Amino acid sequence: MSQSSFIVVGAGLGGLATGLRLAHRGHKVTILEKTDVVGGRNRTITVNDCTFDAGPTLLMMLDPFFQLFRDVGERLENHLEISLCDPNYRVFFADDSRIDCTSNMAKMVRNIERLSGPDDASRYPPLLGRLADLYRVSLPAFVRKNYDSPFDLIRPSSARMALRHGMLGNLAKGMERVFTDPKLHMLFCLQTMYLGLSPFQAPWVYAVLAYMEYGEGIWYPKGGMVEITDAVARLATARGAEIRLNSPVVAIEGRRVRLQSGQTLEASAVICNADLPFAERSLLPQTNKLPSRRYSCSAYNLYLDYKGELPEVLHHNIFLGRDFKANLDQIFRNHQVPEDPAFYLAVSSKTDASKAPQGHSNIQILIPSPNLDHAWSEEDGARLEKVVFERLAAETSFDPGRVCAIKRIVPRDWLSMLNLDRGAAFGLSHELLQTACFRASNKSKSSPGTYFVGASTVPGNGLPMVLISAELVEQRLLLDGLI
Repeated sequence: MSQSSFIVVGAGLGGLATGLRLAHRGHKVTILEKTDVVGGRNRTITVNDCTFDAGPTLLMMLDPFFQLFRDVGERLENHLEISLCDPNYRVFFADDSRIDCTSNMAKMVRNIERLSGPDDASRYPPLLGRLADLYRVSLPAFVRKNYDSPFDLIRPSSARMALRHGMLGNLAKGMERVFTDPKLHMLFCLQTMYLGLSPFQAPWVYAVLAYMEYGEGIWYPKGGMVEITDAVARLATARGAEIRLNSPVVAIEGRRVRLQSGQTLEASAVICNADLPFAERSLLPQTNKLPSRRYSCSAYNLYLDYKGELPEVLHHNIFLGRDFKANLDQIFRNHQVPEDPAFYLAVSSKTDASKAPQGHSNIQILIPSPNLDHAWSEEDGARLEKVVFERLAAETSFDPGRVCAIKRIVPRDWLSMLNLDRGAAFGLSHELLQTACFRASNKSKSSPGTYFVGASTVPGNGLPMVLISAELVEQRLLLDGLI
């Protein structure tokens, strides 16, 4: 086929991966990014001399990463130096008990036995095997798949597979049937919070997230998560793609884009990596009624330059409150700031000393919070910060007086910085009716010639899913005869 030209709007990982794939095929690719850096949500924040991964911090499910590099004739190992985090993370429960979660089966069984006893520990290996089977069948059948209609999901083979593995059952209830200890119920379904989704509203198919952690491990790329997008950007440029920074797009009209500068560009197709709800509302031709969408939660993030060490914590840590369900119901059902919040704490300088000066730690805290359906206030942030600091001081050697500097990202910042509607830090929700064939398509109906890639289209949120999203849009372009 003769060379086609493509415009990619947005240089997040999905846009960069799509641009790389198309440039590798020999097509002309122009990637337009409104900010002065590539990466989208996957970016760096600096506080004094400490640096932080300001977006995703957990590298899991490596296959889509390896797949991208293989598909363009490269080896990931030649571009990224990754190491296994073992343990994956440490979980702190409200009763002062703790568990180190690991992808080492024998160690994990022992850790569960110490936490919950031998009966629950004996249930772990069969569960992991069950989740491995779920992962192996769901990925090709439901994730790496373009859908044209919800009827694609109810074909006999797909329906049988979903029923056999109980994919549509409730995740939280499913874990309650496996283990007797409520702590383990939390431990093996909290992973949906990475997607901004309550496990009490999540289908069982999302139990594959636990398999990604416990079956395949959590990894860290030397230099931080930003190294991933930087490596993909370098390869895209080496294949001939042009990346234009500080080039905001104000309109997408089919195969044409209009820049804030007044310039108009035209191509064989436009691939939009801006978050899909924002694109529908602000970039695409307006229709009489926008699709009804449901959104993930938001996040209140704190980035601390801390003088000293916290020996009680690992690189990755999760603190759970007294009532897990009540915490999640406040966020997801009632749109309230939680009274006793669960939160994630990362200190990447424990793995990568370059992230903080000697004698300091880069402490990052993420507190799941309601999106802007709740009217966020400074008082909300101050109360959450107080509760979290008090808990850290009670359970670790954390001393608020040793915080040298702090940067805060509140829910409205996700809207202003990254055009994430309602400050939904994880994009569109992953509840059942926004999963698989029900998720927003990667091909626009209102703007022919426009396609979508990224977290809010198929298959969903998270860096691995975004890389699969790039695979799927490439397949769409191939089927449509454009490549």
